[in-house]
Amino acid sequence: MGKHGERSMTTQLKMVLPGSSEKLRISDELAKCFDSGDGGAGMTAFLVSPFSSAIWQVEVGRDGDGAFLGRRWPEFVEAHGISVGWFLVFRHVGRGMLTIKAFDGTFFIKEFGQTLTAHIETGRARRPQFLMPLFPHWMDKMPIPAEFLKRRYIPDEELNRRKATFMNPSSDLWHIDLEKDGSNVFFAGDWSKFLKFHGIALGQALLIRYQGNMIFTFKVFELTGCRRKLVKQGSRFQLTENSEETYSSRDTEQNEEANPSQKNSHSSEEAQSQKEAHISSTRRKRNKEQKMLKTSTNSPDRRRADEIQLRISMTKTLTNYALERYICLPRWFTNEIGFQESCKITLKSSECQRSWEVNYLVEKKGACNLSAGWKMFCQDLGLKEGDKCTFNVIKRSLWHVDIERC
Repeated sequence: MGKHGERSMTTQLKMVLPGSSEKLRISDELAKCFDSGDGGAGMTAFLVSPFSSAIWQVEVGRDGDGAFLGRRWPEFVEAHGISVGWFLVFRHVGRGMLTIKAFDGTFFIKEFGQTLTAHIETGRARRPQFLMPLFPHWMDKMPIPAEFLKRRYIPDEELNRRKATFMNPSSDLWHIDLEKDGSNVFFAGDWSKFLKFHGIALGQALLIRYQGNMIFTFKVFELTGCRRKLVKQGSRFQLTENSEETYSSRDTEQNEEANPSQKNSHSSEEAQSQKEAHISSTRRKRNKEQKMLKTSTNSPDRRRADEIQLRISMTKTLTNYALERYICLPRWFTNEIGFQESCKITLKSSECQRSWEVNYLVEKKGACNLSAGWKMFCQDLGLKEGDKCTFNVIKRSLWHVDIERC
């Protein structure tokens, strides 16, 4: 079976150059995803439109210079208003389906009519994100795109903290100072150390996604446009040569409610079949995730559920009782997380590189609190009565705590 039946994903970043609107060069690695086993003849990519979820059948061809997107690619470019200087992130999600994110000259993601939100994702909502090529003058400090700030995805009160937190694939947290210069805001302070630690070099590009509450995640692309996965080796991270990923329906970020009647779809029965299979698979995975949330804490399914990315936050003002004994959690907050039984969670803070293991206790009457380990967390960070703690649930068993001292 060719790549059409596989579930791995390959991602590539491309810059739109003069001539790219007629024929866009892609890597051989990405082109192999569409090889049906007939020697490369008649390869087709089913390109998902970012604003209508319609399917465009685009020819994948080869010549003496390598692989490219050919027939029907010019029509796709014209229909979506793609221009020279834009950056495009392609991702093969299986069965010949190719999703696309577009970033214009402001380095900010094109919405194409979708809703961007830094809160819990619903419907067509997508996380705000931007793509930054690492120029020489951005290695010591890098600006947050003006368009991103203009749209106020980060509230002024959060920017005034002058601190951002980057989370790498191992859930390690890096705390970067923000520097303001008029209306411009830069990642500064330990920015160069952050890049060096993760093996990120000049000329590469960062796809940065804002998760809310001053937390950012990132992906790294090489000069070739291939995504590089970060692998921890000893005390540092290195970029691997393998850009394939495990399929995740939550990362697809495309609207599942497709409309086959869109006038620019160019879809055939085969393309519609591919789309329906993609949507069906995504829904099955989401249904499975919801079932996992209801299983017991000790089951293998529950342990896998702990790895599901959540974006829930809650702020509590500390009382003397909370500092000396335990802190009670509101029912709406615990219901969103979905824990049904007592377990252990890990707390991390922007003020310290270490982590704390704390008991999450579910009492008989349904009340939930943080008990054993919580007092040590408060003591180690020197928390006092009146301080505010914002609990950001990154994963079910990993919470990041922002502290606002009184």
